[in-house]
Amino acid sequence: MTKKTGMNNQNLKYQNRGLLLRLLCTHDGVSRIQLAQRTGLTKMTVSNIIAGLMEQDYVVERAPERNAGVGRNPIILDISPGAPKVLGVQLGREGVTAVLFDLKLRILKKEEEPFAQENTDSILQKLFRAVDRIRIQESNILGCGVSVVGPLDVGSGVVLNPPNFFGVSNLPLRRLLSNHMGLPVELNNDMNCAALGEKLFGAGREFHNFLYVGLSTGIGSGIIENDGLYQNSSGFAGELGHTSIDCNGPECGCGNRGCLEEYVGMPVIEARLREATGQAGDFASFCAQTEDPHVDVVLSDVIEKITRALVNAVNLLNPQAILVGHNGTHLPARYLEQMERELNRRKFSQDYLKIRVKKSRFGMDSSLYGSGCLALRQLFEYGRIEGYEEEGTSPFPPS
Repeated sequence: MTKKTGMNNQNLKYQNRGLLLRLLCTHDGVSRIQLAQRTGLTKMTVSNIIAGLMEQDYVVERAPERNAGVGRNPIILDISPGAPKVLGVQLGREGVTAVLFDLKLRILKKEEEPFAQENTDSILQKLFRAVDRIRIQESNILGCGVSVVGPLDVGSGVVLNPPNFFGVSNLPLRRLLSNHMGLPVELNNDMNCAALGEKLFGAGREFHNFLYVGLSTGIGSGIIENDGLYQNSSGFAGELGHTSIDCNGPECGCGNRGCLEEYVGMPVIEARLREATGQAGDFASFCAQTEDPHVDVVLSDVIEKITRALVNAVNLLNPQAILVGHNGTHLPARYLEQMERELNRRKFSQDYLKIRVKKSRFGMDSSLYGSGCLALRQLFEYGRIEGYEEEGTSPFPPS
């Protein structure tokens, strides 16, 4: 049984503040009355919290909306341009990208460091250079989220042993980056970050439960359950690419046979498309040629294999939707319609609830935007802000 802890009045205040900040950051202009209606908080509680946020320059008032009816026009609240920012980092096999986001997840600055022949030390140096160039331009940063290729130990912030990642092994990345910047750092894998970004700001906002599926070098997934990111203490949940669709299939690098990744990883798909068509090209360019029957045969087979694995996931998790992202956003609509139709035909529970299949909002950048959401999630869930607490603590709880 999970040990539960009580919540004192101070923590409740932080939680309520985080709830209001989430609504203000993820919606375009709301009034105090709307905040009270959406959260169930009293108007007095909302007014008191907003007053504190305005004093700290997190929130500003905008001109009242014109009200067609009787009564006073409500004053609209929005995030202040002077509010602190968050740092997002995407660390992948091709390089590192560091981005400064405002609290509404708009990109303000971006720095990149490509990888060539690297080792652990050179990767860290390029990472530090990228974030330092951001921090020279902006000092008012709440915290940093990092999207990195897995596997990871999310609880301890350690990058374990990602395949084809320059020999990186058991790297305590969260501690090293936090010490370098003097900021709180959150770490997660690329697919979990993508799912979180889509939930807070993207195509997943309308769903309480969904599965993000990203087509990349392999295929991965992130799970949103009851409006939050689902993962166990180590962070290994959602490894869709290593579920077997054929026990007699080819051996995977993980030791299993018939893993989905062996059939629908991007290098495999592109090789099949080139062989079928006799043309050079990448996945995106082939997706623009789907009137070619050779392309259609390959892509239809890819969708069938992904659907085969997703039926198992759907029967286990019962999501409301599947969001297809990363390279999957290049797929023409008819292939997503094929996936949606087959999922609903094959799933165990043939009830009135239809699973929807949609493209992600952020596409190839889903993990990058999700890295910023890792930092924002701490603010939304805990509501703790530098200089706003009486005890003067860090903006985020201890890692």
